[in-house]
Amino acid sequence: MVSFEWQNSNKLLTGPLSVVIKIIIFHLTVNFAYAGAVVTANPFATKVGLNILKQGGNVIDAGVGIQYVLGLVEPQSSGLGGGSFALFYDNESKKLYAIDGREKAPKSIPYDFFQQFRGSRRGFFNLVTNPASVGVPGTPLLLENIHAKFGRLDWSELHEEPINLASNGFPISPRLHTLAKKDRFLRRNTNSKRYFYSALDKTLFAKEIGYILKNPPYANVLKQFKNQGISTSFYNGTIMSKILLDLNNVKGNSFLQTDDFKNYSIVYRKPLCGTYRYFRICSMGPPSSGATTILQTLGILENFDLAKFETTSPELIHLISEATYLAFLDRNSYLGDPDFVSVPITQMLDKQYLKKRSELISPLKKIQKANPGKFENFQQKSHSVDHSMSSTSHFVVTDNWGNALSMTSSVESAFGSRIMSQGFMLNNQLTDFAFRQKDDRGVRIQNSLEPEKRPLSSMSPTIIFDREGNIFALLGSPGGKNIISYVLQTIIRLIDFNFSPMEAVTEPRIVNTGRGLVLEKNKFPIEVINKLKKLGHHELRERRVFSGIHVIKLRKDKIKTYIETGVDPRREGMALIE
Repeated sequence: MVSFEWQNSNKLLTGPLSVVIKIIIFHLTVNFAYAGAVVTANPFATKVGLNILKQGGNVIDAGVGIQYVLGLVEPQSSGLGGGSFALFYDNESKKLYAIDGREKAPKSIPYDFFQQFRGSRRGFFNLVTNPASVGVPGTPLLLENIHAKFGRLDWSELHEEPINLASNGFPISPRLHTLAKKDRFLRRNTNSKRYFYSALDKTLFAKEIGYILKNPPYANVLKQFKNQGISTSFYNGTIMSKILLDLNNVKGNSFLQTDDFKNYSIVYRKPLCGTYRYFRICSMGPPSSGATTILQTLGILENFDLAKFETTSPELIHLISEATYLAFLDRNSYLGDPDFVSVPITQMLDKQYLKKRSELISPLKKIQKANPGKFENFQQKSHSVDHSMSSTSHFVVTDNWGNALSMTSSVESAFGSRIMSQGFMLNNQLTDFAFRQKDDRGVRIQNSLEPEKRPLSSMSPTIIFDREGNIFALLGSPGGKNIISYVLQTIIRLIDFNFSPMEAVTEPRIVNTGRGLVLEKNKFPIEVINKLKKLGHHELRERRVFSGIHVIKLRKDKIKTYIETGVDPRREGMALIE
């Protein structure tokens, strides 16, 4: 970052010429007074992202390198075999872009194929590990496309560090070891078994924490990306052919074909934005449910003075839980892929509608039962359940030009389908569809399985702007449907309570996905729990939660931007500022 110390220049410069030089220095300071910052779920990814910024790259360049590394060092969460949503703010044009790299269902998959897996946990995981759960990956094409449009560095400059890390190896982290150790399905796949486990006396053991794990096939994939481009190598070339071969070698039903890869495209969608207490909150609209559900919940809560409560008080927890419950009723009924179904977004986010929904909330007792909203000229839909899992990753980046990137990526379950191809895990993202086509009235469910459709997601990459239009904060989280509660709660902490990012991400978590209140285990006093039960939250549960909220908060004056970061202590992330 270019910067000049105004006080020092006054001492050095005198005379008429100094006035001109001081003016030049002042304008240089204003024009370059942005700062680069990177927050990711893994130190290796954060360091690669910052190195790219130091080489003159922008947030898009850094994002490519970061995602390559995340897919390598935390394959349980995201990677080249999965999908992504990215929210990119281009400071030069003052324009916000929402890029959809969500997976798509194969063209040949039968509409009713998932019906047979309904009704049991065993059936669900039989589908998770079946090649039929794998959608066309979107993350690689998203990376190539956004770099071609917005990157600064040459494409070839983004690959060397990730390639070297894959070739030379990285130490297995505690989280990766723990998840591989306890996973019941990962060792069933030949490639995954060889990569994650060692054999001793015919017994498999997850490779230990600190073991240097090398991944030559992954390095080879990145070399093909560097030399041939992603469109050529991944969607039309040898990488695609090998994926299809690996899927066909696994027991189950493989519907993906070459045309599914060749016809895949990312989509530039309109960012979904709304106001909350004079701030502008922007995130990803359908096929993500993130922005819609968060904005609905905030629109309901805007009718209450939240700041008068303690942040972990039963009164505040009750209000947030009730508002989230109401928003999830609409989410589970009306949201789906907008290329296939109509979604009444405008009516769902109407302030008057949300005010009426807020009137359903009593500060004295829990809502016993509510129904989804009814919207003009729109057929009421039945509640449906999606099965989104918590293995996802999120990162945020700012750069010296004032650009910002908030990106969430996923392979769905931990290690996705557990099927490894060429050093990366293939997603099981299609299990995010409803497992039935129609409700009991014969009305098609919004998030039902259809060929070439994208399943509903909860990923919520978010950028917040202040009343002057400056970036206030970037954030997001992994966590499946819990993402919505994690991001929502962090927004409230940042805005209503003026918390620092680190305070906001460290706070005890509360979650409601429409199925009752969940409190982070061992984080709330018994008095709070008892009061919540008296308010009617009898089904309240305490569980460990694995949010991975990453935040960059900006404060700007006339000559400088001040940066604060937040790294969720529940995962293995790290923040660095240039």
